[in-house]
Amino acid sequence: MKKLFLLLILSFFSIQGFAAGCPDGSEPVKSISADGTYFVYNCGGITNTATSNSDSSSNKTSKVDSAKSGISIENDPNIDFFKPLTKPFPTEYLYSWGFMWRIADFNNDGLADVIYIGTMVLNSNSIQCTYQVCSDQQIDNADKPQPVLYLGDADGNLYNSPELLIDNRDNKGMALGRQLLIADYNNDKVLDIYIADHGVGKADGYRDSYYLSQPNGTWLESSNTHLSHGNFKVYDHGGATGDIDNDGDMDVVITAMSAGFWCLMNDGSGFLTKRKCGGSFAFALELADMDNDGDLDAIVGGHENNSSGMLTGIHWNDGQGNFMPYNTTPLTQYKDKWGIIPEVSASDLDNDGDMDIVYSRTGKSYKGAAIQIIENLGNKKFKDYGIIPLVSADGWIDGIRFRDLDKDGDIDVYLSSERIKTSGSVVINNGNFDFSLIMPRESYELYEKLDANIYRSASKKVLTKEEQAMEDELAAFEAELAAELGQ
Repeated sequence: MKKLFLLLILSFFSIQGFAAGCPDGSEPVKSISADGTYFVYNCGGITNTATSNSDSSSNKTSKVDSAKSGISIENDPNIDFFKPLTKPFPTEYLYSWGFMWRIADFNNDGLADVIYIGTMVLNSNSIQCTYQVCSDQQIDNADKPQPVLYLGDADGNLYNSPELLIDNRDNKGMALGRQLLIADYNNDKVLDIYIADHGVGKADGYRDSYYLSQPNGTWLESSNTHLSHGNFKVYDHGGATGDIDNDGDMDVVITAMSAGFWCLMNDGSGFLTKRKCGGSFAFALELADMDNDGDLDAIVGGHENNSSGMLTGIHWNDGQGNFMPYNTTPLTQYKDKWGIIPEVSASDLDNDGDMDIVYSRTGKSYKGAAIQIIENLGNKKFKDYGIIPLVSADGWIDGIRFRDLDKDGDIDVYLSSERIKTSGSVVINNGNFDFSLIMPRESYELYEKLDANIYRSASKKVLTKEEQAMEDELAAFEAELAAELGQ
C-alpha cells in the first residue's frame, strides 16, 4: 500500500508538469521506468519522464483541425447520432418557433453534445409585436433568449449548461436564430458558434451572434472584439461556414436580401472581416467542393416563383473566395408546386468521390414538404432525380444530415423539422440513386430517439483541459498499478 501511495503521489506531480505531445506534434511512446515507479515517455530518441495525456479527444481535435467546411463537422461519423427532442426544457419557454439544433462535440470529451437556437417570444411583458413584425427598437428593448447548450456525459445524459455561454453585450440574445454555423474559428481546437440572425417579420435582418471558446472552457460572445462590423444587420436566411480562400481557417458566408453574399474572412485568430464576394440573393446556402478543384463552391436555392428569378444552382469559387454571379451552373427548378427552397446540403451519395446535392422544398406559404436529389456527374454536369414528397400539409424540412443509418456502407439522408409528422424522416440509399422514404414512426428503428429523461436541468461539473487530463491520467495509472499489484 505504501508503494501504491508513493506512486500515486509521483503521478500527481508528474501530471502537473507534463508537456502535451512531442516537438514534432506526434504522441510520445510510453514505457515504465527501470525501477517501476514512474512512466517514461520517449519522443524520437528524446526521453521525457513527464506523463502525457493521450485521451480519446485527440481524434476529435484532429477532426476539427482538418475540417474544411461546416458539413464535415455536422456530419462527423465519429460522433454519436440520435434524434434530439424538438423542444426540451427550457427551450419550449425561451423560443416561440424555429427550433433548430446541431449535434457536435463542443468540449472535446469524445461525447455528443447538442445546441439549440430559436425565435424570441413575441408577446411577453418585454415586447408586443404586431402581426409578428417587430421593429429594431422593439427587438433591442426586449428580453431575447440565448442559445441552449447541453453537454453529454458517458451515461447518455444531456446537461443544460447555461453558465458556459456568456453574452456581455448590453443588447444580448437573439431575435430569430436561423443558422447554426459551427466551426473552430479561433484555431484552438475547440468548436465555436456563429448564429445567423435574420430578425423577425421584416426583410432587413438583425445582427448576428458569435461565441468563441475561451481557455476556461466557456464560450464568450465576441461580436464587439472579433467582427469587423459587430452590429451589422442583414437578412441572412442562408449561411454556411468553410475555408473559402484555402488559407487554413474557417470563414463565414451569409446571404443578403437582393444583395448577393457577404463573406466574413477569418484572419486565423477568429477575427472576421466583412466583404462582398459575389453570389446572389438566396434563402438556402451550403459550401462544398462540387468540381473537385480544391476550393469550396456555393450551392444556393430560394423562391423560384419570385419575380426576381432566384437561382437554384451553384456559384463556382474563383479560387480566391469569390462567387461571381456570371460563373454559375443552374439546376432543375420546380417553381409551380415546390418552388420554395428553405435548406440545402451535400454529400457523396454514390461513393464516387464527388458531392451530390439534396434540396429541401416546400410550396406556397411553406405548405408541404419534399426533397430533391441531384447527382454530380463530374465536369460540372448534374442529373436531377426529381421530387420525393413527404407531406402536403405543414412540415417543411429545416435540416438535412447524412449518416449510414442502415449500416450498408452508403450514406442515407436524415431530415429534421419542427413538425412531428416529418421530423426524423429518413431517405434510405439503396444504391444507384434509388431511394426509399421512411416516415416517422417507422424511421425511429434506424436511430436512437431521445426522451425527456435524458435532458437534465442541473449543470454538471465541467473540468478544464488540465483538470480532465489529470483525472484521465490518474485513473489510467491507478488501473495499471492495480493490475500490476494483482499479479
